Amino acid sequence: MLYGLYQLLGWLTFIIVFPFFLVYSLCTGRYREGLGQRFGFLGVAGQKQNQAMTIWLHGASVGEVLLARILIKELAKILPKADFVLSTMTEQGMLVARKPAEVNVRCIYAPLDLVGMVGRPIQKIRPALYICLETELWPAFLLKAKKAGVKLVLLNGRLSERSFQRYQLVKGFMTGILSSFSMISVVQLSDAKRYMILGAEPGKVRVLGNAKFDQNMESLALESEEKYRSWLNLRPGQPLLVAGSTHTGEEEMLLSVFLDLKKATGMQDLIWVVAPRHLQRLNEVEGMLKQKQVPFERLSDVKVTERKADTVLVDSVGDLAGLYSVASYVFCGGSLVERGGHNIMEAAILGKPVFYGPSMRDFSDAAELLESVGAGFPVSGPEALTEAILYFMNHPEEYDTASRRAREIAATQQGAARKQALLVKEVLNH
Repeated sequence: MLYGLYQLLGWLTFIIVFPFFLVYSLCTGRYREGLGQRFGFLGVAGQKQNQAMTIWLHGASVGEVLLARILIKELAKILPKADFVLSTMTEQGMLVARKPAEVNVRCIYAPLDLVGMVGRPIQKIRPALYICLETELWPAFLLKAKKAGVKLVLLNGRLSERSFQRYQLVKGFMTGILSSFSMISVVQLSDAKRYMILGAEPGKVRVLGNAKFDQNMESLALESEEKYRSWLNLRPGQPLLVAGSTHTGEEEMLLSVFLDLKKATGMQDLIWVVAPRHLQRLNEVEGMLKQKQVPFERLSDVKVTERKADTVLVDSVGDLAGLYSVASYVFCGGSLVERGGHNIMEAAILGKPVFYGPSMRDFSDAAELLESVGAGFPVSGPEALTEAILYFMNHPEEYDTASRRAREIAATQQGAARKQALLVKEVLNH
């Protein structure tokens, strides 16, 4: 009954919203790409590259797509004849998915989770196995894939207390969905307990860690760091504050931090780089900076001309890790506002201690790890962030120790992607 209601509400929403969406898309040009794929029409994107077994991974947006790329690299090592398909829901996710990689991957937009749309891509791609990443549970797709004989695996599963409480309201519905999975790999023991309470079979749940921590930093060699130093026109010893994955409301708070820091002795030449999590917000952030009369430049401009402004706005995908590698101080966004935080281990593995706000529910495991060794610093707000950075500026020995510990603890977390890839192989062999 709940599944029928879910589909009824889904189709009613689609019928009501789609005409307005279509007019918006035609007028603005946004969301046109992949529109047919979202309705289940893959075209040439659905054509099989070879007769190999196909593994389909789905990641909602940028973070999950980055995770998928890590897992695909590990899967290709143990399943060299496999053919990979990667689906995502956002344009930014697609930009990341299409970036060159060692393994060739077909990239598509995920179909809307409606009966009549999910069946076509399943029949076209005919995957042997479908991998959900984190908590991407789309009932219509999963049930259709299960009926088509596709094996289902959930990898890197996470379930916050808030999501858990919400899912408990439809526990019977969730039990039906979770029972369709052959195996479920979760990040922490607390995640495993929540999934099992919702109906996952205990024998199918394994705690294998967070594969998002398995970052490949080979590309961030010395020459890469020098490239970013050159782009930013950084002098030796010049302080650089990088704020990554920021959300609405955070840039204005961080601007106050930047302006306060520049008043401090030794910080007058501070550079601030801010990278909004979603590029469609660039105009919004630029408008705020103009209103505050803060000179700024886009990163794409300073790559080709000498930087003159002390504030740089990141307008590209894929540069954040390189910017972290040359940062003096790193703040991870989505944490001063209620967004649950982002992956702080990306900076830690580069030997950068990380500052973040109180909202870190989605990466509580990473926060606990870094804080346990004195390499992660939660702050209550912008004033506390300013004080924390100034403290470490005046205590460089302590900051150097935190940097070393950040790299060391991040290194201990490597290997989850390999374990999850082996779990997939185990499912395929049964």
